Amino acid sequence: MRSTLLILLFLPYLAVSQINQTDNNGLRQGFWQKKQATGRLIYEGNFKDGKPVGEWKRYHSGGQLKAIIVYRTDSDSADVQLFDEWRNKVADGIYLNQKKSGLWTYYSANRKISDEQMKNGVKHGKSRKYYDTGEIWEETDWVNGVQEGNFQVFFKNGKPFFQCKMKNNQRNGLCLTYFQNERVELEACYINGLHDGEWKYYNENGDYLYSLFYDEGKILNPNVRDSIANLNIMQMEDGKDTLNDPEKYMNDPSEYMLKKKIY
Repeated sequence: MRSTLLILLFLPYLAVSQINQTDNNGLRQGFWQKKQATGRLIYEGNFKDGKPVGEWKRYHSGGQLKAIIVYRTDSDSADVQLFDEWRNKVADGIYLNQKKSGLWTYYSANRKISDEQMKNGVKHGKSRKYYDTGEIWEETDWVNGVQEGNFQVFFKNGKPFFQCKMKNNQRNGLCLTYFQNERVELEACYINGLHDGEWKYYNENGDYLYSLFYDEGKILNPNVRDSIANLNIMQMEDGKDTLNDPEKYMNDPSEYMLKKKIY
């Protein structure tokens, strides 16, 4: 009876002694925890020879689960799930050498809102945004954290709304916008992010309307632009607003679609 009582008394000490241990070489081994001054967990998981192994958990300051990290055997990569303070998953993907790698997916209200290809912690490959019903809304090409290649925005039916070429995070070359009937509305050109060359405008029937001409951001026929702007104002006053606005897509075509509900 006495020996049993002694064992029970020392069990808490024995359990604690197995946490946060290092070996003779100073390497972390076994189960580790870190806590706030309040006693709430910051993280917990296992080490082997100084490296994290198996499943690890990290927590928000309020104690809610923040991340589940599963380290792969014989690899420097780990599968990660991230959660907000209300326990909703907000992202999942892979860490390689403690940097984002491969496909990362992001969520809101239990639905996928975007994904991106990562390499060494920066975007590399395609990134996409999605409508709340799952269709691709926006798609962008990246090379080592820089926008290079195609930038596209889509209608919900998958047809293009906006297409542009990107170089070094700036628009370069041809940009196109489309009506929902798939006809081209605007043919525009950029050079290093600046309006350049001839910008051609069309109506929904495919008829040519007018052109604006630019030289590295400077408009060469402002009289045409001003005439169209004045006509647009008149149309708006009549409640029609049917003519093209030369600038309406240029800053953020995705945001324009949302405001105008062009799906």
